[in-house]
Amino acid sequence: MVQSKKILLILIALTSLGLGIFLGNFWQPKVTSAPKPTSQYEKIGILLKVLNYVENNYVDEVKIQDLIYGAINGMLSTLDPHTNFLTPELFKEMKVDTSGQFGGLGIEITIKDGVLTIISPMEGTPAYKAGLQPNDKIVK
Repeated sequence: MVQSKKILLILIALTSLGLGIFLGNFWQPKVTSAPKPTSQYEKIGILLKVLNYVENNYVDEVKIQDLIYGAINGMLSTLDPHTNFLTPELFKEMKVDTSGQFGGLGIEITIKDGVLTIISPMEGTPAYKAGLQPNDKIVK
């Protein structure tokens, strides 16, 4: 009798285990793969469609380059107020304006540790003739 109880308990345990596995698989949510994202080139298609539509249907003649630069500026403006696009012409101007060169004196400068510092004097200029050296500090 004790032996038959052991067998009965083992059968009940195995049946419960099998039933649990079966029901667990049945009620478990199905896992499916995420939809394949479209490529960046496909996403840009809408921009190209709008550009083409405006070019062909706008009442006045449009400059495509102006539209493209405007689209780039619009895109960058969504990032933060400090991110801007510079056209090649504006970028060239900005490089000249911020290069740190002063032709009248003949020195190239930078701010180093909060102090205006000479990077290099240019030969033949007033700064060179005055004996200014790289790493000299301009305090006044």
